Amino acid sequence: MDVLDQLTEDQKGILENYLTAVQAQFGDTPARSRTDESLGGLGVDGNNTNNIDSSDEDDHPAPPPPPPPPSAPTHHHQANAPSFLSWFSWPINTIWGVTWSFLAYFCKYPSFHDHLEDTPAKRTFRQAITGQSTRTGPSRPPQDPNSVAARFLRDYEESYGTVHPNFHAGGYSAALNKAKNDLKFLVVYLHSDEHDATDKFCRETLADSELLNYLRTNDFLVWGGNVKETEGFQVATTLQTVRYPFIGVIALSQPTAGSSATKMVLVDRLEGPSTAEQVIQRLSQQVTRQSAALDRLRADRREREMTREIRQQQDDAYQQSLRADREKARQQREAREAAEKLKREQERIEAERLAALDRRERHLKYLFENLPEEPAAGEAGCARLSFKLWNGERVIRRFKGTEPVEHVYIFIETIEFRENGAKAESQLEAEEHVGYTHEYDFVLISPFPRTKITDRKMSIKDEPVLWPSASLVVELKEDEGEDVDDE
Repeated sequence: MDVLDQLTEDQKGILENYLTAVQAQFGDTPARSRTDESLGGLGVDGNNTNNIDSSDEDDHPAPPPPPPPPSAPTHHHQANAPSFLSWFSWPINTIWGVTWSFLAYFCKYPSFHDHLEDTPAKRTFRQAITGQSTRTGPSRPPQDPNSVAARFLRDYEESYGTVHPNFHAGGYSAALNKAKNDLKFLVVYLHSDEHDATDKFCRETLADSELLNYLRTNDFLVWGGNVKETEGFQVATTLQTVRYPFIGVIALSQPTAGSSATKMVLVDRLEGPSTAEQVIQRLSQQVTRQSAALDRLRADRREREMTREIRQQQDDAYQQSLRADREKARQQREAREAAEKLKREQERIEAERLAALDRRERHLKYLFENLPEEPAAGEAGCARLSFKLWNGERVIRRFKGTEPVEHVYIFIETIEFRENGAKAESQLEAEEHVGYTHEYDFVLISPFPRTKITDRKMSIKDEPVLWPSASLVVELKEDEGEDVDDE
């Protein structure tokens, strides 16, 4: 009995499970009397071995019920008269029940899981941050993470008030990527409305001013979810949460040897009720532990960004210089093209001028050669016309009265051919251009009274100013100005 008195309550419970399993093999005899007798009347109820108080339930999850013992033939027998088969199967059933009781006992304590993390089963129990899980949750159609986050925030404020951490307005994956890109700690908060501790935790712990100030000061990124939602359940499954409220701290890990890749890992977890001071303490510990690594990552990122910025500046300067060179080349090309175009235009104008001059000279030579000879002196029906040229020289010539005034103009226009024998004898071929209208650059004027002679188709004898004689002034049109325009 002294040995039984030294057992703890948990050990007594295990022993009671063992005795109960043994007693169950011997018929319908109540296990209570045997248990009370074996434990010396400790008063432990063998029917309540799986029930623990609320505090124990918060500390550790209840172990799963033991699986059924190995199958054995079952026979109806009278109480206190076990059959032969019952005696034969008793050792097997007893060993099975005791083994399961011990496993259930050790599974109740976190140290068991900590031990597993140091064993080859570590990979099985390792907490994946972004991996897929085989646990199944609520069967719901896919939902927009932003809408789920907005609904969580709305439900949270309706139930617990508006004083709370600044929850990220997006899905878990978006928060994880943002924390990774910004090199921040990610605080994951999960709760279940069915837990009694949720209300107090939200109203007191998460609304604590010191905690909220600490989160803001250290620039924590906070994401919250409800396990009743599909995403919240998936996150809970991924992080292998057991108790609620749950707070997980996720940070960026240092690259491993031989690899430059970094990943987000769960560095700490708080499960069950806790005070704001406890949360701050745990967060501070992780900030202290992870700060050096994060500082190195930030320094590496700043160096990469600086290198990229310098490279970008160099690329920008090169592109700017390239654009300036291209602009200069373009301007030079356009200047050359403009000069060439101007030169071609000038050449065209000059060619047209020379062609027009050549055509004019050919036409004038044609007019000169085809102008009727001057009538002989004393010939009847002739008009005697005196001209004062633009250079002051005076010229007199006789014209038949039947000739058109046009011949008078042709005489003045071709006077150079008469005075310049070399020009008249030049090799320039006389040519009449069909459709060509010769424009005279002078006008014949009778000074008293001042009268312009413009109708060149009229015969000389029909023009009163010219018949039978007249003194005319040859005025260049450029000297005559606007008075010549009405011609």
